[in-house]
Amino acid sequence: MDTFGRSKPVRVLIALRISYLTDESTSLERQLFDARDYIGKKVAQGLNWVEVGVARDAHVSATKQSPFERAELGHWINERAPEFDLILFWKLDRFIRKVMDMQDMLRWADDHGNKAFASITEPIFDMTGPFRDVIISLFSALAEMEASNTSMRVKSFRESVREQQRWPGGMPAYGFEVYKGEDGAAYLRQNPYQVKVIREIVSRLLDKRNPETPAEVADELNARKEPTPRGTRPSKRIEDSGREYKWAAAGIRKMLKSEALMGWKMESRPVPGKKYYETIPVIDQSGNKIRMAEPIFDDEEWTTLQAHLTERSFSVSSPTNVTPFLDVILCGYCKGKMRLHVSRRQKRDGTQAEYPKFRCVSPRMIDGRTRYGCEDQVSWEPGRLLATFEHHLMIQFGDLEVEERIYVVGEDNETRMRAIEELVPVIMTDMEPGRRYGTALTRPQAEKMLDKLNAEYEALGKAATGDRWEYRSLGKTWRQLWETADVPELEKLMRKNGVQFLCYKDSFELFIPERLKV
Repeated sequence: MDTFGRSKPVRVLIALRISYLTDESTSLERQLFDARDYIGKKVAQGLNWVEVGVARDAHVSATKQSPFERAELGHWINERAPEFDLILFWKLDRFIRKVMDMQDMLRWADDHGNKAFASITEPIFDMTGPFRDVIISLFSALAEMEASNTSMRVKSFRESVREQQRWPGGMPAYGFEVYKGEDGAAYLRQNPYQVKVIREIVSRLLDKRNPETPAEVADELNARKEPTPRGTRPSKRIEDSGREYKWAAAGIRKMLKSEALMGWKMESRPVPGKKYYETIPVIDQSGNKIRMAEPIFDDEEWTTLQAHLTERSFSVSSPTNVTPFLDVILCGYCKGKMRLHVSRRQKRDGTQAEYPKFRCVSPRMIDGRTRYGCEDQVSWEPGRLLATFEHHLMIQFGDLEVEERIYVVGEDNETRMRAIEELVPVIMTDMEPGRRYGTALTRPQAEKMLDKLNAEYEALGKAATGDRWEYRSLGKTWRQLWETADVPELEKLMRKNGVQFLCYKDSFELFIPERLKV
């Protein structure tokens, strides 16, 4: 519809993205200049386009991060959707590079009041014009073709070797490596060094005298720069080669719970009713598992390990590589994230002392290089910070009910109101002498029509609402949820409710939206 913005204002969010700041051809400044010039041309055409914000994302790869995951654009999309109607970008590849990401954005747009997208340099990609339905159909078809072709090729090959001991391709589980057999086919065998690391991890977890947690083990592996499972992959096979990967508690638990360590051939299958997949052993037509390589553990060791992992639960006070409330606990000066970090120092007796701290990790440029932590360098001891956070939280709204945020598309009565505005002058003109309602007999009929239209117009004006967030009670208080839910669930709800705990050098502040305050 080429009248988009003619009857009511269109609130435009300008989305800027660049992989490298040195790329002058598509610099953020040039993208912003062209975007504002584009909006100016729309205004000159009689359209009421209004800039409401700019999302700047530098050093961001569109192939690695979808719009939902980017720092600034993701914040607008996830938190400030009611504030804009259209996302304007310089070129499609500045916005999105994956067909499936585009599909996700189109679904999001439909679920959030039919948001629109427009490209400054590509007129064909303008969802404010007559090509909207064509664009959606095109991307839907491309996504289906891409998924179908890829699935067909992979499925055809994997089905052909599914019940064989041959390796079908891809990276094997940590602890194993691929080798070529005498027949030229690929097979699996244990990687001696990686098996040694796995057994060390398990030995430390199951130590009866001094058992360690997965997070503590991860810290030690990182301290000695032990390559992670992903970090051991050949660099030519991954996009982000050169990146330094770190061990994490969740990663260790996931690795040790995988039956791939027992040498079984594994496959991914969708979980019924869910959007994610599970990895399970392949079962042949005889109902047996298929062993690809010698198992790393015997049956008794495996049973003991799984029982131990099942008993362990997540704790807010877990060590350094798990940062609780990462999106809630923020630096009060720059509003950046506070990450849990451990520094280590050598003691006189040769042992290492650990000093965990919550630190601001906002990136900033110093002498052309990226440094982390704003100028105020806020840091706090974890125990004190988390205890203070809980104290403030419970005092201010511990007994209030927890609410879940829902996006609601507003009622737009503007079309009918404009029709009434255009109809009333016509009726009033017809009330002039010599016209349709210009006699004493017909005038009361026209006046009755005008009264009815006036009442309808006022009712429509009161009923009209814009897109907005609404909040639905979950039937629990924050205190009850704090005692029963795990940290990820608490963090998700706090983030959706706009709760922020701001840390300063010598004080704290719990920021709570007005609607949550007693």
